[in-house]
Amino acid sequence: MKSAVPPYFDGLIASFRDGRAGRNVHLGYWDDPPTLSTPCTPGEFEAAQARLTEIAVALSDLAEGQDVLDVGCGFGGALQAIGEWRTIRRTGVNIDPRQLEICRSLGANDRPLTLVAADACALPFAPRSFDRLLCVEAMFHFRSRADFLREAARVLRPGGSLIVSDILLRDPGSDAPIRATELARIIGDEYGPWPHAWIETSQIVEAARAAGLRLDKLIDATRQTLPSYRVTAPRQGEGFPLRPSAGLLLRWLHARGYASYPIMTFVKA
Repeated sequence: MKSAVPPYFDGLIASFRDGRAGRNVHLGYWDDPPTLSTPCTPGEFEAAQARLTEIAVALSDLAEGQDVLDVGCGFGGALQAIGEWRTIRRTGVNIDPRQLEICRSLGANDRPLTLVAADACALPFAPRSFDRLLCVEAMFHFRSRADFLREAARVLRPGGSLIVSDILLRDPGSDAPIRATELARIIGDEYGPWPHAWIETSQIVEAARAAGLRLDKLIDATRQTLPSYRVTAPRQGEGFPLRPSAGLLLRWLHARGYASYPIMTFVKA
């Protein structure tokens, strides 16, 4: 079964082409996070998005001459940042050819760049092809995190590392006025595919271990990413939304402690 393209990317692509969005298509990271009630200043969200990319790239511990793969490369924010290294060979993978076309302009200089349309759970690369693999805020869309982690381990060279960030959701139980199945349905309908809504960090770490990947670093960025919802799902008041949408539900879950945002580094033995 092939993974699907999230329909909300239609709007993101239109925003990029109109000049209303940049290359980073994920939540932002604030080193000193403001409250949800603090107004967002012009350019603040874009700077926080770039900061999250900067952190992921820094965790990659890059060096000249490496082969680096970005899975779910979006509009090329990480690929652009990696392009500062002259001899790093960059490869971007996305299931959506439109996003790869947006990335294509990043290859207009002398920096090596390859773009491949492929499913993250069936990567079309030989074993031990890459030194580093990034997956920034995309893994929850994949049909199976475990399948992706096995593929990541397969294409990484020994000693290579995988850097991922992920949005993990926890069933709020009776704290929410609607059932968990309905919460997952709304999120999946608007922001899906999101096939496995309720999952813990420990489950991902165990799946990675089974694939041959050892957890090296775990950063809890839940608090630092929360202010993003001032832009992605603005609203007045912080109670359960009367008219639930995917964005408002994610905001509520994140603010109430039922969503977490880990940034993880795994190393292949």
